[in-house]
Amino acid sequence: MNEISSQLNASLFRLKLLDALRAGDESKVNSLIHHLKTVDSTVETSELIKLRETIVHYAVQVAPLQLIQALIENKDFDLDVNAQDSDGNTPLHLAVISSRFHVVKYLMGLPQINDTVLNDDRNQPVELAKDANIAQLMQYERAKFVERSATDLRQFFSQRDYDNLENLLVNNARASELLDINGADPETGNTVLHEFIRKEDLQMCEWILKHGGDPFKRDKRGKLPIDLVSSKADPIRKLLKNASKDQNMMDPTNTSGNVSAPGSTPTYKGYLRKWTNFASGYKLRYFVLDQYGILSYYTNQSDTNNACRGSLNLGFATLHLDSSEKLKFEIIGKNGIKWHLKANHPVETNRWVWTLQNAITISKDVIRRKTKLAPTRVSAESNIRPAQEDSYPIEEEKKKKLLHIPGRKRSHKKSPSQVSISSFTGSEADDNASLNSSDIHASVPKSPILQGNLPQINETRPSTSEFRLNIGAGDDDFDYDLEDSAYSDSGSINLDSSESRASNEQVAATKGSIIIEVVSLQQLFKALSSKTEDGVLEEETYSVGVRTLDNIRSLIESYHSSVQIREAKLLKKIERQQEVNKLWESSIRQLEDEIQRHEQTLAQYEGKKYKLRKLLESKGISAPQINNELASGLIDNRAAAELGATPGNNLESEGDSQLLNEFLYDSDEEFFDADDFDATGQEPQNESEHTSDTPLLVSETKDDKNESTGPESPEYLTKSQHAKSKIIQEEGSFLGYELPPRTKLSMDKDNRPKVGLWGIVKSMVGQDMTKMSLPVSFNECTSLLQRLAEDIEYNDLLTKAASIEDSTLRMVYVAAFAASEYSSTINRIAKPFNPLLGETFEYCRKDQGFRMISEQVSHHPPISACHAESAKWDYYGENAVKSQFRGRSFDFQHLGKMFCTIRPDSGVITKSGERAEEELYSWKKVNTSVVGIIIGNPTVDNYGVMEVCNHTTGDIVQVDLKQRGWKASSAYQLSGVVNDRDGNACWAIGGHWNSKIFGKKVTSDYNSKRRESLVDNSDGYSDPESGNKFLVWQVAPRPDVPFNLTSFAITLNDINEKLKPWLAPTDTRLRPDQRAMEDGRYDEASAEKNRVEEKQRSARRQRELKRESFDPQWFIKSTHPVTGDHYWHFNGTYWMKRKEKKLVGCGDIF
Repeated sequence: MNEISSQLNASLFRLKLLDALRAGDESKVNSLIHHLKTVDSTVETSELIKLRETIVHYAVQVAPLQLIQALIENKDFDLDVNAQDSDGNTPLHLAVISSRFHVVKYLMGLPQINDTVLNDDRNQPVELAKDANIAQLMQYERAKFVERSATDLRQFFSQRDYDNLENLLVNNARASELLDINGADPETGNTVLHEFIRKEDLQMCEWILKHGGDPFKRDKRGKLPIDLVSSKADPIRKLLKNASKDQNMMDPTNTSGNVSAPGSTPTYKGYLRKWTNFASGYKLRYFVLDQYGILSYYTNQSDTNNACRGSLNLGFATLHLDSSEKLKFEIIGKNGIKWHLKANHPVETNRWVWTLQNAITISKDVIRRKTKLAPTRVSAESNIRPAQEDSYPIEEEKKKKLLHIPGRKRSHKKSPSQVSISSFTGSEADDNASLNSSDIHASVPKSPILQGNLPQINETRPSTSEFRLNIGAGDDDFDYDLEDSAYSDSGSINLDSSESRASNEQVAATKGSIIIEVVSLQQLFKALSSKTEDGVLEEETYSVGVRTLDNIRSLIESYHSSVQIREAKLLKKIERQQEVNKLWESSIRQLEDEIQRHEQTLAQYEGKKYKLRKLLESKGISAPQINNELASGLIDNRAAAELGATPGNNLESEGDSQLLNEFLYDSDEEFFDADDFDATGQEPQNESEHTSDTPLLVSETKDDKNESTGPESPEYLTKSQHAKSKIIQEEGSFLGYELPPRTKLSMDKDNRPKVGLWGIVKSMVGQDMTKMSLPVSFNECTSLLQRLAEDIEYNDLLTKAASIEDSTLRMVYVAAFAASEYSSTINRIAKPFNPLLGETFEYCRKDQGFRMISEQVSHHPPISACHAESAKWDYYGENAVKSQFRGRSFDFQHLGKMFCTIRPDSGVITKSGERAEEELYSWKKVNTSVVGIIIGNPTVDNYGVMEVCNHTTGDIVQVDLKQRGWKASSAYQLSGVVNDRDGNACWAIGGHWNSKIFGKKVTSDYNSKRRESLVDNSDGYSDPESGNKFLVWQVAPRPDVPFNLTSFAITLNDINEKLKPWLAPTDTRLRPDQRAMEDGRYDEASAEKNRVEEKQRSARRQRELKRESFDPQWFIKSTHPVTGDHYWHFNGTYWMKRKEKKLVGCGDIF
């Protein structure tokens, strides 16, 4: 009966205390506390004693800050701010959970606070922060404390002040947790043990070792402490050896309370600022370093229950520091991923840097030793750590034990209280017999303060092995920060920090008060139901119950009002942000329109300039003569009119003449003027009108009636050419290609649904295009594998090159071939289908004598490998693209390298003067950009310098594809000079990569004839050796078909009943979504696209569960024997399996 009365008294007292705390009634609170202090500790008063020991826990959740300060600073009350309740939570834990910023700030400023205490879920207060501002504040305050304590520690060591050292490292729980006696000095790289060994201070060395000093800690030069012992200091040497034995005898699995079993908790975690983009700058992110060396980051602490936003395997990473930056550092991972990170304080930076550097070192060691098995025992005799040599988890556990300084205890008593809500749902609340308390309890889950706001990581987070599977076993680094774009759920809405913080605090405090009041009332009713004296409610009990219900009603109204106000503010800011976004979009669109108008105006002036120059040159006036002719009045009236003047006007002045000369011949006029090449007098005639020695090549312009003929008319083949031709024929490469290629698509008109591109992609600025999910209506009916096949549309350039004896002239045609592939990109704005992993595409042309096979060998990053061959040439390489959407443009950077082998008819003279059968060329593709997206007029631009190198002869050419500028005449231009192995200029090339490319021999009088050749009006094409320009390549006419496909591209996705039985089941032609897209069945194409992509993801998950990796079927990653580049080598098995019809079981991806 007494126990029931005690519970009833405790419940009533708790409700009175909560009422007074929430009202901020300091006198009433003081009166209640004084009453509690008079209660003697007995079994009957245990509940009241628990309540007395957790007053601060209640206060930090519901009381005003001023009352909290008064209670803690009242020395008569002697309240412990680090006391733990039955859930292990301190007042700081609960203040953080309640998101009470100012309360947390006050508590962190108390000298006696300990922010390293772990609750029963093994979380420190900072790890429970849902508000990034609170987390940043706590980290900053901790960093300041560490800085002060580290300064004191250094001073105490230098003064050999053992008493203060003992107080700091042993008696101060917070300092002992945060300070590392084995930490290295950032400047010298030495630990204190290293320094005192150098000083031969035996007493201090002994003290350090007894207090957790690590005899195996190396300095920055890799020296162990024992390596620094002089020959005369035998006592120190003996001391270190004994300490080494003691350390080795430690059971690494019997660790302190700080360390849990391997694989269960991260080794380090906390908030850092991460650079996102120029628009957003640094943003606060929550980073987690697990014991397997995987560094991951999340939007915030509560987001750790979801998939991480990015991760790096530190075993493949490097750490970069800038001595001029005290807060910033970089981590560089695989595939060029780079994280720019920033801490809030130099001490915090140092802690992260040292932790990450150690993790990088250990992870690299683990990778090097991954094939070895860890020993089952640790030798107690050795002076080195076997665990460090063989097993990282054991080493990590031992490292944590060494960092645990003896004497460090979590001395703060866990006072079982009923502050955190899980206490209310404990043994007492489990009795659901009376007053329908089970109904009330069912609505209050265990620890609702935690679970209501912060997902419990330890309960819901997958195991370490599952986590490693989620990130590809740690091998693939990725960085996909969703909040970096405006597309994020968390939004780019930046609320006013103080205003939103106050609103959030009010909501959180009100919610916490409601929960506490409800559960307290529940316990009061429960205690009443057990009281069987007279069944009559006491007046005090009745009044407290009624008052509590009134408080709950008032709190609910306040909570509802606060939430409405917060939602209204959020909606208002969202609407304001939407208006700002619309304004920006409008402004950018106006700017784009203005830029386009300027470009058109410049193009008009450029055209007038060109016509004027041609007019003057047609009169026989050369550049040096123009000024004199102007002065002499030799320019006729029409020319003067073009200049805006009349005969005899003021153009005769020297200044005007000079101005005209500069206008006519400015600095941007190079040897190859694109306008001159495309002049009317220089238009190419029909091929039949040219003599046999004219090197004019036009592909895909032959009549359809010639398509089915053999590859070439009978001709002489060299030994190497004949061997290659024989292989192609014997392996049945052209089986299934008996019918001529098609010349049109199944539909005549592009009737795709019209969707605004800018409206879809404007929220994806900064993202990798390979990860952007666009509607299928933005696709064309080809894949990236087929786009790769379009590289060899003008393969007759290579065939022509093989017929030329001069290696430098061959280079002209190979360079033209490398540039010709870009002509098909004109007006091809639609996105090709991304190939599925393992998807293949074969393409053979009997009329042109070549065959080609390509395969998607990697999905992240996307890489396509290809290999094409004919009797006279081979073409192979990979298409690896780094893409990004930058707002105004889509940018593509080609990372892969292409190789070409030519087997010339007359052989090759190598750099060493020897004769060879074939020669090797290589080059990297230039950058591609799609501009004009905002104004709805997208245009493709290819630009950059493409260096084509002949590795056999030493010849080289740098083809400069000029970036599209202000002037229309600069669009699509290219130029270059072929140099032989001695660096001598032999040939010049120029023109437009979208229409024509010309060549010209560089002769001894090249400079003097430079302008003369440009204005030559002759209709014929001269011999290349004559020094006059000649046409190397001309683009084939493009038909009017959907998707703006070229004639060559139309043939790629063609399939017929003769070809279908010979195809691999992974061939692009059999892909259902792409086929539906070509036939105009867009809804079906969208559904099929989603289906095959989900099938691909499912296959990836299955491989991860089985810990299997994907291996391509037809290509092997290798190192090129000549250039040393990494490339994908064709294994040569595809065509024979095709001939034998053994491709049926080669994959099911569609």
